Amino acid sequence: LMPSEKSANRARDFIVRALYGPDGRGDGGLISWDNSVDETDANPSSASRRFRTVVLPGTSVHAVLFPAETNAALEAKSYWQHTGELVSSRRAERAMVELGIPIPRFTGDGENDEETHLCRHPADVDPDGDDSRDRLRAGIARVCRVYPEQVFLSPTGMAAIYAALRLSRRTKLRPSAKNLPLGVESPAGMSVVFGFPYLDTLKMCGREEIMGGAGVEFFGRGDAYNLRSLAAMLEERTIERGNADVCALVTEFPSNPLLRAHDMRALRDLADKYDFTLVVDDTVGNFANVDLLSCGIADVLCTSLTKLYCGRGDAMAGSVVVNDRTRRGATLLENMLENHTETELFGADAAAVADNSKDFLERSSRVNATAEVLADYLAGHDDVEQLYYPKFTQPELYDMFVRRDLRGHTPGYGGLMSIVLRRGMCASTFYDTLNVAKGPSLGTNFTLSCPYTLLAHYHELDFTSHYGVD
Repeated sequence: LMPSEKSANRARDFIVRALYGPDGRGDGGLISWDNSVDETDANPSSASRRFRTVVLPGTSVHAVLFPAETNAALEAKSYWQHTGELVSSRRAERAMVELGIPIPRFTGDGENDEETHLCRHPADVDPDGDDSRDRLRAGIARVCRVYPEQVFLSPTGMAAIYAALRLSRRTKLRPSAKNLPLGVESPAGMSVVFGFPYLDTLKMCGREEIMGGAGVEFFGRGDAYNLRSLAAMLEERTIERGNADVCALVTEFPSNPLLRAHDMRALRDLADKYDFTLVVDDTVGNFANVDLLSCGIADVLCTSLTKLYCGRGDAMAGSVVVNDRTRRGATLLENMLENHTETELFGADAAAVADNSKDFLERSSRVNATAEVLADYLAGHDDVEQLYYPKFTQPELYDMFVRRDLRGHTPGYGGLMSIVLRRGMCASTFYDTLNVAKGPSLGTNFTLSCPYTLLAHYHELDFTSHYGVD
């Protein structure tokens, strides 16, 4: 299930390309010649096709239909997971109402009937969403000091990164690209991931169904050595091809889970020299703590609003802020205004995030203060072998972008930290004994913990260990 016709088309083409190759001929063709370009062709979506898209009557939900085969299902799941283009529980509930499907309701046990938090943001609030999305955009714009027209919304944080990657590719596609088969070389160029990122960012950039066969170059440590290697690679490609042939560099500030702050000024210089889009995910640091826009660092700023901006953990959303202070900013903004589908973020979800964010600056200040106290304690603890936290990893690179211009907000290092226990400590006992909520997220109004490496990288522990993620 997908939140729009365009996202359903992209998902269908992804599955077809994954199963049958870049031209999708195994199922009679593709809807779009490149997954970053939205087109509609009635033939591949016709009822005679094994892979097709349909809209649920009277709803805003679209479905991708495919054979009941394991490989197809696995690729469909991969698309959902990596791109974050999904149907929220509120949109699904609204669709069930519109389809006349009864919805079981929790009526309480007599003692909790007054606990209105159970339905604080119901699915029938502002289903069209125009007002709620406007409020949400305006709130983000105030904090980021940009115009609301520069803020674009998505159903999740990963969908925001996917939107930024598609934007980067669209603006780099060569005029003759439509006549070129997708394959070993992409007419839009490859992507670069700098620093060890959140799991699905790297997975998504590495999928040739999204990157048109160009793939990804991964500089997983994000240190000075990797920076020199990146510069050398870009120069070598320029000599060989006449240009670096890179559409985007994606990085996090700071990174998750190692909380490293990369040399953003050096990355900006490379982006200008070799003409690619610098996409920065600031979810961990958040745009109240660090400013990568006014100084002209990030071309595109992606944020998972699901985390601290929302805070309650009861809604998902993401944002893309296109920076007009960079060389590529005007072109990127114009392209985004022409192509972005704003309604992929459901109205009731936008309303929930907008309402929850009213005390965002107050909560961010408190999280900064309490997390730093805890980090100071853990940094000196005998049973902690390694602490990853911006204050102790690369503070000189982080501090140069710390904001001090927001009234009512005290900046800091954010609320995320990672620890490695000393040898001899039983990690499972430590985790089980922690008297805090357990869950795979961050930025909630309550403390969360999780065994991140095992949870995100269980089947590739040797790979993660090579980059210092133990």
